Amino acid sequence: MNFLIELSPKVINFDEGIACLAREFQKVSGMPNVIGCIDGTSIPIRTPAHKIKSTYTNRHDMPSITLQGVCDYKEKFIDVFTGVPRKIHEARVFVLSDLSKDLPSMCDKKYNLLGDGAYPIREWLLVPYKDYGKLTETQKTFNKTLSSTRVLIENTFDLLKSRFRQLLQLDIHSVDKITKFIVSSCVLHNLCIDMDDHIEIRNEENEELFNEPEVMVFETEMLLKKNGEMKLDAIKNSMQYQ
Repeated sequence: MNFLIELSPKVINFDEGIACLAREFQKVSGMPNVIGCIDGTSIPIRTPAHKIKSTYTNRHDMPSITLQGVCDYKEKFIDVFTGVPRKIHEARVFVLSDLSKDLPSMCDKKYNLLGDGAYPIREWLLVPYKDYGKLTETQKTFNKTLSSTRVLIENTFDLLKSRFRQLLQLDIHSVDKITKFIVSSCVLHNLCIDMDDHIEIRNEENEELFNEPEVMVFETEMLLKKNGEMKLDAIKNSMQYQ
C-alpha cells in the first residue's frame, strides 16, 4: 500500500489537461467546459481501534467512512479524498478536501465540475436546478443532461467496488491503513483502465440518501451561490440554441 500511495500522484491527477478533459466530456454529454464529475460513496468499515463507534456511524447506525472522488470521461479517478466519517455531510467533506481550495484557480471561471444536490452551487461546481414543481422545460432538459453525465462517477464507484470486493466491508482497524487501502484501490482501478482491463459492474450496495446541506447566510456564501446560478443559466441557455 505504501508503494501505491507514493505512486498515486502520478496516476490520480489532472495531468491530461483541463482543456482536453473539457473537450472529451463535451463529446460524451454535449455539456461545455466540464472537466469532471464529483460525488461521495460509503465504505463500510469496522469501528477503528481506540475510536468511539458513534463517531463513524452513518444514519443507518453502520460504521463507515466517505470516499470523495472526481472522475474523468473514461471513468478514471482524477482526484480522491477519504478518511472522513460518513456521518459528515458531503458538502462538508468537500470543504475539508484540498480540491475545494484548488478548484477556483484551476477552473478560472470557465471550467467546472458536475455534482448532485448535496453540493453547494459555484461557478466551478454546477448542480441541478432545485425542483419545486415550477421548472421550465429548458431547466428540466438541463437537469436531465447533467444527471446523465454525472452518472459517470456513480459508475466509477461501482467499478471500483466490483474490482475490489473488500471495499464492501473493509475489515481493517487502523484509520491510516483504511485510507491507504482505499486510495491504493483507486490507483489500481486507474491502472486497470489504462490496460483496458474491463469488467462488469456488480452493484450490491445500498447507497444512502442525503439531506440538502444547511443554507449558509453570510455574504460570501450568497455571492458564490449567485455567481454559480448565473453560470448555470448561461450554460442552460447556450445548450437551448445548439
